[in-house]
Amino acid sequence: MNMVYEREEITVLPKLAKVIRVMTIPPVVVAVLLTVLYFANSIFSTPADYWLTLLFLAVVPVLAYPVQKLVPKWREGGRRTQRNLAFVFSFVGYGGAVLTNALRSAGTEVLYISVVYLASVIILTLFNCLTPWHASGHACSLMGPLLLITLFVGWYAIPVTLAVYAASFWASVYMGRHTPREFWLGSLSSTLATVLCYFILHPTF
Repeated sequence: MNMVYEREEITVLPKLAKVIRVMTIPPVVVAVLLTVLYFANSIFSTPADYWLTLLFLAVVPVLAYPVQKLVPKWREGGRRTQRNLAFVFSFVGYGGAVLTNALRSAGTEVLYISVVYLASVIILTLFNCLTPWHASGHACSLMGPLLLITLFVGWYAIPVTLAVYAASFWASVYMGRHTPREFWLGSLSSTLATVLCYFILHPTF
């Protein structure tokens, strides 16, 4: 009986970890963030502000993956090229969100979210380029939205955001995608961006 239980546990845990990783990928998390704020908070003045922000923060960064497959030289570069392209497309997408929301006068709160995303990827890049440590992009793209949801929605969001963060941390470490330090450094990147950008833009929560 114990052997059957152990075999089931061995089979279930990898599947569970994979599901958690997929559910916490950047485009899914930012889509949840913006949708929650669209319905639970009045930061979006118009539906266009919501859709344009979603386009630049969720869709544009993901284009790195199909683009890599379309260009033979990039396709041959494998995972390393894919990761570099993801950073480039993230800069383009996040920068586009900041520019679009600023030009459209979408509001301080919407602009704050866009600037936090751009600042997060800049800090993450500095961590990975200027220090001997690797910071997790997955953790960075998760921690930022969780902090933003908590700030805009309120303290009662904390149990949910903590549970999501803990689950993602476990799944990443369990699957060997990141070490605890890499995950925490990635989380620190978006945390620093959230705090620094607050003192620059002073959004209202």
